Amino acid sequence: MKKKPSVKTTAKLSVKTPAIKPLFKLLVITLLPLLLGSALTGCSSNPSEPNYSLDRIRLGRSAIFTQRELINEQLKDPAAIDSVKKATLLNSYCDLIGQSAIYVTRENIPEECNSLNNLQRKCAYNFHLCVNTCSLRSNECLPCIEQARECLDSE
Repeated sequence: MKKKPSVKTTAKLSVKTPAIKPLFKLLVITLLPLLLGSALTGCSSNPSEPNYSLDRIRLGRSAIFTQRELINEQLKDPAAIDSVKKATLLNSYCDLIGQSAIYVTRENIPEECNSLNNLQRKCAYNFHLCVNTCSLRSNECLPCIEQARECLDSE
């Protein structure tokens, strides 16, 4: 019998671990831009500028009342025109133009409509809501003008 030559083998036993590093890299590459993007999107909305938009039906009703009352003021004798009432209605009119409820060509837009601040927009918003609670065929909506005037005077 022949003896087998003895061979010393020093085999290293290696245990394969899951590829954690590539998986982590993949997660970081895909999730990090998503997280940053959503964070930046959330910061882009400025809560100091509230939304005063209304639906077309409410804006349409308010436009009917506002334009009718503005025409009534214009038809009065110049000495009888209530300038405060006209300014209050003009604020609503400007807001309606700004919300595209009324179309007016650029050259016919009143100068007062060039810049509406947040208070003016808030007062117009409340005016539009008030007008929607009363009958347009009566004088029920006249208190809405007074409320809007008081709101605008609180500046």
